[in-house]
Amino acid sequence: MSMNNKTLIAQIIGTALLGSCWLPAMAQVAPNTATADDKIPERIEVTGSRIKRTDMEGVAPVTVISAIDIEMSGFSNVEEILQASIGNAGRTVEGNESSWTQGASTINLRGMGENRTLVLVNGKRIPQYPTATGGSTNFVDTSTFPSSAVERIEILTGGASAIYGSDAIGGVVNIILKKQYEGSVLEARHENPQHGGRDKSKLSFTSGISSTLGETVLVLEYTDEEMLRAGQRDITAGFGPDGVGTFSSTSGYIRDRNKAYHKDEYVMATEQQCADLFGEFGSWNPAESRYKCRYNSFAEEGMQTAKEEYNLVLNHQAELANDWTLSGLLQASDKTTNRGNAQKSISPTIYMDRNNPGKYSYNINDFASRREFRVYRRLDDYGQTRDYTGEQQSLTSSIGLQGAVGDYQLEFGWAYGKSTFTRQGRNQMLADKLLEVISLNPADSANPDKWYPMDKMTQAQQDKLYAETLTDAGSGLNQLSAVLTGDLFDMPAGTVQFANSVEWAREWYFDLKDINTTSGNLLGQGGTQGRGERKRYAAATEFAVPLLGADSSIGALEMSAAVRYDYYDDRSDVGGAATPQLGFKYQPTDDVLVRLNVGRSFRAPDLHRMYAGVSRSFSETTIKVDPAHPVGVDDSFESISAGNIALTEEKGKFANMGVVTQFTDDLSGSIDVWRVSLEGAVYSQSSTRILENPIYNMTGKANNCNELSGIGYLLQQPDGQTYKDVFCVRSGTINSAYESSQGIDAELTYKMDLGDYGSLKLTPKLSYTAKKEYQAFAESPRVEETKDDYLPTWKSEVALRWNLQDLSVNLSWYYLGTGEGEHDWTLKDAAGKEYQQKVWSKLSPFERVNLNSSYRIDQHNKLTVGINNLTDSMPPLFDKGHPSRNEHPYFLENSGYNIVGRTFYASYQYSF
Repeated sequence: MSMNNKTLIAQIIGTALLGSCWLPAMAQVAPNTATADDKIPERIEVTGSRIKRTDMEGVAPVTVISAIDIEMSGFSNVEEILQASIGNAGRTVEGNESSWTQGASTINLRGMGENRTLVLVNGKRIPQYPTATGGSTNFVDTSTFPSSAVERIEILTGGASAIYGSDAIGGVVNIILKKQYEGSVLEARHENPQHGGRDKSKLSFTSGISSTLGETVLVLEYTDEEMLRAGQRDITAGFGPDGVGTFSSTSGYIRDRNKAYHKDEYVMATEQQCADLFGEFGSWNPAESRYKCRYNSFAEEGMQTAKEEYNLVLNHQAELANDWTLSGLLQASDKTTNRGNAQKSISPTIYMDRNNPGKYSYNINDFASRREFRVYRRLDDYGQTRDYTGEQQSLTSSIGLQGAVGDYQLEFGWAYGKSTFTRQGRNQMLADKLLEVISLNPADSANPDKWYPMDKMTQAQQDKLYAETLTDAGSGLNQLSAVLTGDLFDMPAGTVQFANSVEWAREWYFDLKDINTTSGNLLGQGGTQGRGERKRYAAATEFAVPLLGADSSIGALEMSAAVRYDYYDDRSDVGGAATPQLGFKYQPTDDVLVRLNVGRSFRAPDLHRMYAGVSRSFSETTIKVDPAHPVGVDDSFESISAGNIALTEEKGKFANMGVVTQFTDDLSGSIDVWRVSLEGAVYSQSSTRILENPIYNMTGKANNCNELSGIGYLLQQPDGQTYKDVFCVRSGTINSAYESSQGIDAELTYKMDLGDYGSLKLTPKLSYTAKKEYQAFAESPRVEETKDDYLPTWKSEVALRWNLQDLSVNLSWYYLGTGEGEHDWTLKDAAGKEYQQKVWSKLSPFERVNLNSSYRIDQHNKLTVGINNLTDSMPPLFDKGHPSRNEHPYFLENSGYNIVGRTFYASYQYSF
């Protein structure tokens, strides 16, 4: 990208970063002005409560990931550390989920859905990502915050709607940015995978500025991440682990159903045509009975999205008169992403007027007497890869004013943010222009005004047919809040504390596509678009009530109670939602804490689920809905979806009980038992789930796709075809689903002083998901995802840190446990006849070990070298015989498995 094409944000940050490289030569080392720890303990606000306390432990478990933890983990960004955390379970958006959300990442606490985890920055909401994952689900992108600016990340697992309102069902992630910084640091980092592809580079500048106006932290960060394509890894480049997979049958051929112009119904590419049309991506296999020319669609498929990003953070704190403070945050980012895709393929059915040969239409009813053709073709003629380019700009800002009003603390807050996303999808074909150019008569092969699909397009034909699918999307949030906190009155056991808050917010989004995409004029390409907004009003109160004092004979007991009411001013049926929460914290001794927290939570429907327009697209499936459907032949169908403004809120419940113990001065630990459930969940069934369930088969109940008003699919059997294929799938959104998750979390921290040999810190963490259930609607069976859908039950992390003066060595082990599932397998009986039967199987665990070492050379210089994924682990494969074992990409995507492999990296810091 040239500088002239960069946005203003990118130019400013890039220029500033370049300038910062000269600062060390002109600067002096800033003195360390850290003070001793003999001050009166400061009250701080911990995620999960607005009441400020002197300790981190409350009625709800909160995991804290510090800036040092992030650095020592080996990961280079916020999204990687969040996805590796033990609370993150199930499916997540991992930067390459789809071209609609390319470059975006999420966290999915308790496996309840990425849209049911609330993400905050400095305790305040931020805008959601402009486009929806899966065409329906709104979420917050965790990849736009530079790790250099992070002070710590607090992760609360479990519901917190009584404190924060909607979305806090699986939990809350609060990214807290640095408020103070001594001196300045310039850091450069580069990562290089052993197997090539996915190089990453990062340059950051962090500086603390003190003046009469207050304390300001400035962070500038530039990142550049290379794309990883399927062809660059052995696991995704070939024919699967058993070598029995095949390339796509959609290469280049014509089906002339009536043999109007050809002696055979199937007109297949010859070996020469296969080579001429598709070059290195064409694969010729003379042993095939029909599909001898196949297309290698794997090589160019993107597995990791390329990204170039500029980030700016300004975080300011100022002391005003009369003990009032002013805080302000400005965070801006500019991100360009490129996602790799397999070459575009088309497979339209085209009808020709029998009485007027050469006149074509896509509508079977346009001609009284007709001939029918179907054209299958990859569009390599365009001469370029089908990479989709995305441009995302994000702005997050907030202003806070806090001070004393009598004996109480009053805080006013304003937060504003917006995000825009544009996307350019290459190598499309205009449907209307194709009817003007195409000829299914091989005699027109020499006609420059006509394109016979078994020939390569001329430049003029390319120019007429070429198109791109375009996305223009944006989202925003404007919020005002006021919080009053303080001591209410004294009781024998202590002081009752309270926090009252009120909020007003307006959020909006738009997700628009170009006219050719929305009208269906791009062959094989659809898109969901919509536009909507809503306002929200909320009031909440929270109390901390000491029931027993520390001098009690049985220990201290404190009760926490909170309730919140949210009113939604929009077109949905949500109206208002009240969410209570009750917790107890019991300390029989100074070294033991027992906590209990129960309550209700809720989530308002996604804006896109309400306001999405009717969307039609085309998809393919390998599911054999009709057992007679031939193996290796793609089944294409029309996919239809739309929004629903009659949705209501999702209603959740949660409970957590745990024990925190300080065994010795050097050993502490905690264990928590938890459960989260959700009723009336808003859920859109995927096409895969719909096609796998015969209850959705509406064949015979509707004549065409336009008559389908609810979830379902239709089958069709064209004339002369011996099997049925999928005609269309209608996916919809309703308040019918039930989800629940329950399990146990545990954590230990052990510190050891080795004297002259330094110090050691060991921190093992684990999470066990005992049960994760999903039910689409009352009549459908409950799916136990830990037994039926390969959701791992165990997730663990062990961090071992050793420090000796200026040297540190850090070892991190990340474990994603066994996944179990049940699936329909195709088996053979004694006579060799195929039949289907449900078979239970396992996915092996996935482990990664990160090792790094840092050495502070002197007060200016620090060098870090490391190896991520030391053992070069690759994702687990399905058992032999599993129907997905030899289906590309041969592993479960967006499920915590990483195919980058062993990666070497080095980082250099210069402090001044």
